[in-house]
Amino acid sequence: MSYHISYKNNGLFLTHKELITIDEIHEANGLLHGHEEFDSHKYQIINLLDADFSTISQSKSIEPAATDLVASKTKSNIKVALVVREAKAINFCKLYISESKQLGSPWVFKIFSDLENSLKWIST
Repeated sequence: MSYHISYKNNGLFLTHKELITIDEIHEANGLLHGHEEFDSHKYQIINLLDADFSTISQSKSIEPAATDLVASKTKSNIKVALVVREAKAINFCKLYISESKQLGSPWVFKIFSDLENSLKWIST
């Protein structure tokens, strides 16, 4: 398992590390959506700074977007900060956001290159 989930300050934090697969993204997403604090959380910070996306096809971005759309029916007012620097991961995140918006997700998304600015954004 190359990810870790925690809850603090009304938010869910997901950190992916090392080589990850689309199956691990799905597994982590399921754990986020099933987390005991899911109904009370206000934001998600997805830390991908140390994640390796080299084996994930960009076309797979529709899958977590569709899963999150279902979760948004339960909790609609969520801010999602994606913290990422690597080019392939940035492209995946951009496609994920685009797919989410096209599907009608009410969540608000933003990409950051550092954790500090993502933390500032979620507090506004």
